[in-house]
Amino acid sequence: MKPSPTDTNTLPHRWRNLLPLTGLTRTQIQTVYAMAQQRLPPLPGRPWALPLPVRVLLVLIHLRTNLTTRALAALFHTSQSTVDRVIHHLVPVLAQALQPNPAAGTGPWIIDGTLIPVHDQSITAISKNYRRSVNTQIIICAHRRRVLIAGRCWPGNRNDVIVARHTVAQLLNDHVVLGDGGYRGITTITTPRRDHTGRIVRDEQYRAHRRIRARVEHVIARLKDWQILRQCRRRGDAINHSLQIVAGLLNLKAPIQFKNSDNFVIGGAYPARAAGVRHACWLDKHSMDLLAGNRAVLDSAGNNE
Repeated sequence: MKPSPTDTNTLPHRWRNLLPLTGLTRTQIQTVYAMAQQRLPPLPGRPWALPLPVRVLLVLIHLRTNLTTRALAALFHTSQSTVDRVIHHLVPVLAQALQPNPAAGTGPWIIDGTLIPVHDQSITAISKNYRRSVNTQIIICAHRRRVLIAGRCWPGNRNDVIVARHTVAQLLNDHVVLGDGGYRGITTITTPRRDHTGRIVRDEQYRAHRRIRARVEHVIARLKDWQILRQCRRRGDAINHSLQIVAGLLNLKAPIQFKNSDNFVIGGAYPARAAGVRHACWLDKHSMDLLAGNRAVLDSAGNNE
């Protein structure tokens, strides 16, 4: 079967002024295009109105800006139905291509949940953000700050521990995983230490645990630079597919976004003034033990007490 006559290997010049709307560099967009091209063999039938590079660009802009199909149709000089068909066709393909790989993680993992407002009432519930939302669990690598797992979305009124137990808990075995106090019921997740009354002991270990755990909050904030994760208007599995794509795109950007972020200073009151270190953060011995996966420290800080 011959390829579609509209498919070209390069993005036409008339569309290159739209590249900044994706939030990606040209090299990163070429990487996404190559992944899509590998998973889209030529099919018989009517050719697409837009070449494949433009269709990939359309989907990336849709995810980054969350523009309506009417606005995207005006931007790409095509019809709303064409835009809808492109999104419906390419989003599952890109989700499969860009899905994060848990094997890429080194060192301890960090887990946290986040709420994503979604219009589809069949998969959402009124949540603590006073909107119909879904709850998804995000797991990152503490060292590289890469998204390793983006769990399947559940209704937003479920607690993090319930969603994690049914979506990602089976993937946490044989890994050091840090989580907040809400994951107390999952034994494979290391939560802050508690006293005999069940209250969290706010000692130096707790502060070290909190400093390391803050990284997942920063990654979730970067995920929501893609506006589709701030208000998803599409139905069904669209939010799950979009989440996988955005996680993969953030991993493409991670080496640039978090450059020089793993330079640590142990101790010291003014880490920013340390000679020869950029973007330094203050880490004490407890924090370094947590990052190194020190089992003795983790066991003493976990749920066993």
